[in-house]
Amino acid sequence: MPSGGQEEPRLVNQLIQHRDVQETVTAYNRTATNYDEEFPVEVLGGPRFATEAVLDLFPEDGAVPRGQLKVLDVAAGTGLVGQRLYDAGIRNLDALEPSSEMIKIAQSRGIYQRIIEDVIGHHRIDVEDNTYDLVVVAGAFVPGHCPLTALDEMIRVCKPGGYIINSMRLEFLFISKDYTGLLDYQKALEERGLWRRVSHIIVDRYFETVKQGITFVYQKI
Repeated sequence: MPSGGQEEPRLVNQLIQHRDVQETVTAYNRTATNYDEEFPVEVLGGPRFATEAVLDLFPEDGAVPRGQLKVLDVAAGTGLVGQRLYDAGIRNLDALEPSSEMIKIAQSRGIYQRIIEDVIGHHRIDVEDNTYDLVVVAGAFVPGHCPLTALDEMIRVCKPGGYIINSMRLEFLFISKDYTGLLDYQKALEERGLWRRVSHIIVDRYFETVKQGITFVYQKI
């Protein structure tokens, strides 16, 4: 406890206060070893809800075997989403993550075929067009993290007919200037014929058991 009896800022508050991309990456590098402990499954629901959306699209007995899917885990962090997908039978996994220290932890899981150290939405990432059957991101559309233009890049690397899944805190659509325009941006991408809306799923207990979340599911055209 600091002087004056006030609690130190929670790790989540430290991670979303930065406006510069490099500052954000540096913050994750500093906190990587504590991340999974700070955000256990009962606190951080994004990985679970994102994975559920994937598995609903591709059931175990579905027409497309999960083992045939090629998936990109965007802002993969320590691999919380990737591990769930891997355990569900999706083994052809790549990851995109800008924090070198988070990558070390993700790498130690042994679940990714390739890990790309980069941000998304600021430039073209080192991935060819139409590469993945599925592009998934959970908890990275928070202040100071993924810009709206990240969606354009996610669409680019996704195969036609493939899916883009984004799971995030619902409140950021209304209180974060980074994302108050997200719904309109997504609609504009649809009007341009780049993708079609599959579902918007609102869930309870997304973060710290009290925050609601929303999972966006779109299909590339």
